[in-house]
Amino acid sequence: MKKIVLILLVLLLLGGGGAAAWWFLLRQPPADPQAAAAPVAAPIVYLKLPALTVPVIRDGAPHGLITVEMTMELKDETVRPQAEERLPVLADRLFVVLYDLLGRRIMQEQNFNLDMVKGRLLIAADKVMGAPGSITNVTFTAVETRFAS
Repeated sequence: MKKIVLILLVLLLLGGGGAAAWWFLLRQPPADPQAAAAPVAAPIVYLKLPALTVPVIRDGAPHGLITVEMTMELKDETVRPQAEERLPVLADRLFVVLYDLLGRRIMQEQNFNLDMVKGRLLIAADKVMGAPGSITNVTFTAVETRFAS
């Protein structure tokens, strides 16, 4: 009986050692569920636009000037060549949108609501680019205002 217990104990130790060796040395590491679930973020691509000086006209008379420097956030790097090619048209369309918006009295009453301006600029940029969502955001890097008193 002692021999059987001794043999079983040796087999148990050998089996445990073999299982530990497999676990720590030979087993493939489990897939990290967080790494698999989180997509790799693409680098953000920016396109700096030339500064736009927009006259503010109200009631048929000049009211002031606003100079705006903007940066567009592109969907990915594949959009950049098309955006650079259409940059003159894009800048012109954005100028027209700003000219139209900034001359409205509601803009002054709402203290130049940037969310509304950004939304209108994104709609205009999508029309110029021809693909909705190719420009994902507009960032104002500098805004200078000069109003007549």
